[in-house]
Amino acid sequence: MNTGSLWPTTLAELSKQHRNRSRGKVVFFSLLLWPALGFLTSYFTMKPYRSGAGSVLSRIIPDERIPLFLLSGYLVFQLFWTVVEAAWLFELERKGGTVEAVFLTPAPKMAFLYGRSLYSLFHGIWMFAVFSLLTFLFVSDASTVNWIALIPALLLIMAAAVIWGALLCAVSLFSRESSFLYYIFQTPMELFGGVRIPPSVFPVWATGLSALFPVTYSLILVRGALYGQIGTGWWRAFFILLAGSITLVFCTRYVLYRAEKHARKKGNWTLF
Repeated sequence: MNTGSLWPTTLAELSKQHRNRSRGKVVFFSLLLWPALGFLTSYFTMKPYRSGAGSVLSRIIPDERIPLFLLSGYLVFQLFWTVVEAAWLFELERKGGTVEAVFLTPAPKMAFLYGRSLYSLFHGIWMFAVFSLLTFLFVSDASTVNWIALIPALLLIMAAAVIWGALLCAVSLFSRESSFLYYIFQTPMELFGGVRIPPSVFPVWATGLSALFPVTYSLILVRGALYGQIGTGWWRAFFILLAGSITLVFCTRYVLYRAEKHARKKGNWTLF
């Protein structure tokens, strides 16, 4: 791999993705509409239930923190879902022949995957992030936020999301049908990741499933920093997410190698 062309390849992929996916103002409107609707739907679904002192819900989520709990959940979920969409839409480039053109060049393939994932992250999150920031100003108490913990946690989460997306892009190289990623990761990641329901209320088998998603650890970090509750569990989640992300980098490299080998063996004249 030519390490000297890592950055130029990443920039080239960012530019390509921007030209292909930034068409029309409706696209940018949907970046805010659907996440915001998901947040509002969950919030008003909880409104009819008693959430005051002594209620079952208050033992899990304090009444004044329900909007903050849901908003942080959907913000982090959107971070990871945008990179899942990058892999989900990969089949369009495969069918269009773009992937063959990229893989026939000497450009580093890892840079191609990470450039694609990186663009999807910022393209899909910036508008909802602005909405979340403005909402945070009204529903959160800035005096309780641990900013020293929140900032590095957010940086780690964004890096983890990019790595997660690159891995899924590598996995999608095995098949031209990438829609399975939508069914595997959309609802299960939202449910078991703790976006709307804390994993602490899950049965053992569901808790085991939640441990497989980086969203779970990311939400522990964000909510812990927002609530000012930095303890052993917070640091455990931090190091698990860090170690898991480093491991996934090597997994992505291996999956990419296997995918190229599989394409040469099973592919047709267009390779992919």
